[in-house]
Amino acid sequence: MLKNEVEIKSSEELLKTVEQLKKDGYRNATMICLKANDGHDLIYVFEKDYKLKNLRYFLKPGEKPKSISGIYLGALLIENEYQDLFGLTFEGLAIDYKGYLYLTPNSPKAPLA
Repeated sequence: MLKNEVEIKSSEELLKTVEQLKKDGYRNATMICLKANDGHDLIYVFEKDYKLKNLRYFLKPGEKPKSISGIYLGALLIENEYQDLFGLTFEGLAIDYKGYLYLTPNSPKAPLA
């Protein structure tokens, strides 16, 4: 684990930690999704004063993480992207494209899954 990385154990812990980062003045820089073991690693990247802080959250198969778009609205784009590409489902998305942000009804479903 990296020095600037925090391991998150639940969606509730994720939301609580993200809310605190926002209060502390961090901006949501990006999010990374990686296939890992039988699930996925979600790595949320935040920045303040040119310093990064990463939150790593392992998703078990079928787990539905809570969206952080209620805290950082811009996160809805990357969360919708990962719904399209990896077949994940984020609960509470501010705007949910339901798997069609980038893909069309004729596209392969979850092509990176």
